[in-house]
Amino acid sequence: MSGTVRRIVFSGDFLRPSVAELRPTQHENIRWLAQLLETPLRMATGLPCETVHWDNNWLNGARLDRDTVAAIYQSFWLKPSIWNWPQVFAAETLPEAVEALLLRFFEDSFVIGFELPPYLSHFLRRHGIGFIDCSLSPVRFMDDLLFEVSSSSPEITEAIRGFGVPDALIRLQAGVLSSNVAKTNPHPPRPDTLLVILQTSYDKVVIENGRFVTALDHVERLEEIAQDYTHVLIKEHPLEPQPQVRDKLLRALPNAALSTDNFYRLVSHGNLKGVAALSSSCVLEGRYFGKQGHYLIPGFSHDSFSVGLEGINVGDDVIMPDFWRDVLAPTGLELTPKDGLRLPAKPNRFRQQLRSAWGYNQIDTDIPVQWANA
Repeated sequence: MSGTVRRIVFSGDFLRPSVAELRPTQHENIRWLAQLLETPLRMATGLPCETVHWDNNWLNGARLDRDTVAAIYQSFWLKPSIWNWPQVFAAETLPEAVEALLLRFFEDSFVIGFELPPYLSHFLRRHGIGFIDCSLSPVRFMDDLLFEVSSSSPEITEAIRGFGVPDALIRLQAGVLSSNVAKTNPHPPRPDTLLVILQTSYDKVVIENGRFVTALDHVERLEEIAQDYTHVLIKEHPLEPQPQVRDKLLRALPNAALSTDNFYRLVSHGNLKGVAALSSSCVLEGRYFGKQGHYLIPGFSHDSFSVGLEGINVGDDVIMPDFWRDVLAPTGLELTPKDGLRLPAKPNRFRQQLRSAWGYNQIDTDIPVQWANA
């Protein structure tokens, strides 16, 4: 990191458009992270905090609007659309005018990102601008969501490691969670079953060689994997069914059937032996339950999109000022003294704020609600 840091800037993938039209998709996530972390960061550093994001509603403090984003895509000689976003997403260099624009946004800052894209992390490194990325961890079955925190600085990475959630603790939680199937499991998988997870169409993790792919692009690999199992269950993404993919896989894979059961209920059962997907977090999660994991995209691993040196699972330490005092100490910033302030632990704090539970709610918070409504 070089230069003087005069401000904290929150940002993320502000160039990712929606499928339907040219409108933002990450503005709410960036603003959520900014509002979540602004107070502890101000307490730790005393620095002003700003946000760089695309929001067509100027009342939300946007720094970019539809026309600006369209102009950025056009500077790449691309039409602004979700179909061309993968090329911008992975860009190692930027057009001169875009470089100058981003420098005005980020110079003299330290950046805190929500799932920083490669084009932005490359830019920050070029200009010696330090950053910490806070992506949502692929492990989503703890008492609350975890962050996968990373940085380009080895010293900051080492400081973050001191707050890491131990892998053994995650395995312990998986063991306790798996007891759910003993009491309620109306549709258990058949013995020696492979679970195939289908994913949404326009996520960064389904980009391969600059384009979006589906399981059909790797059906031969999936057929090869399925040969080691007796039965196959296919589970569609609840937010985006893909009947064309589903139906072809049902015909291609032997002894295949469709499942709508909860992922954690399925993966907790002893009859289920493996989990396969293009790149889904379910593959990594399944391994904590003792299942064989199969990524279909060649070379993919759970940290493939970590923009820092190492992604480290961190819990609610991120909302405590002392966390930021410790991890920012290597930057040379003038920091306030540690005070030991800590909010009491609260299950599902981040899940509730993000309105996202990835199916965990079905085996946890939904149960008392069902009791109350009985």
